Amino acid sequence: MKKYNSLLLLFILFIGLQINSNAQDIVNRILETGEIRIGMTGDQAPFSMTANDGNLFGLDVDMAKGLADNIGVKAKLVKMNFKDLIPSLQSGEIDMIISGLTMTIDRNKKVAFIGPYLISGNTMLTKEERFKSAQSIEDIDKEGVKIVVMQGTTSEEYAKANITKAILFKSATTKLALQMLIDGKVDVMIGAYPTIALALLDHKSEGFFTSADFLDYEPIGIAVAPSDPLLINLVSNYLNALERTGILGILKSKWFEEGSWLLEAPILIEN
Repeated sequence: MKKYNSLLLLFILFIGLQINSNAQDIVNRILETGEIRIGMTGDQAPFSMTANDGNLFGLDVDMAKGLADNIGVKAKLVKMNFKDLIPSLQSGEIDMIISGLTMTIDRNKKVAFIGPYLISGNTMLTKEERFKSAQSIEDIDKEGVKIVVMQGTTSEEYAKANITKAILFKSATTKLALQMLIDGKVDVMIGAYPTIALALLDHKSEGFFTSADFLDYEPIGIAVAPSDPLLINLVSNYLNALERTGILGILKSKWFEEGSWLLEAPILIEN
């Protein structure tokens, strides 16, 4: 990530600190302590993952460290359960969330979002040639078609709301759902784009393919407390710089398409 920072420094607009101090408490604390506390789960491949040595790696980790480098502080990556991310931001335990967080209306009532830096959504995975050109849920929601989703996910919610003809199966883990697809017990698996992208990378020999378009729309963004407009502006400028320099595209390709990182730190999809 460091090799990209010289480009970022040419594009990021650093604005002055001449704002009412009460409105920039978070930025003041970051500058005074020399660290920015960024919450992430460490178990959302390929956004953030935990290596055998305990270190975090992934797209969100690269983005977090790049942001800290350009502010001139250290990135303190705080690993926590997904459900604890927003409460921790609200309580001031962390300064922001970079953790594959979907920008929903309900969440936006509690935190401010910057982005999106990635457009995600539910998509399908299949080996069936008849579904190769599928572009919508109607194309796979047919009598006799067997579809599997993971329990407790937005994919399950989406499937329940939209599937009326196909037979719906629920799996406790992504790994089990993939095995059902490999064994021919189901025809299609529906999952979030990051999950499907990782499955394609990690199971290239299975002949999987996915739909060209998402079945729905889920923008992924960075969450910060709404009380500090300077921090919001700073992170917005950082994301804009990543996009305009092409660095964001390079990072997305690295983590979602190339798959070279799987050789360095191979993982199994567990859920």
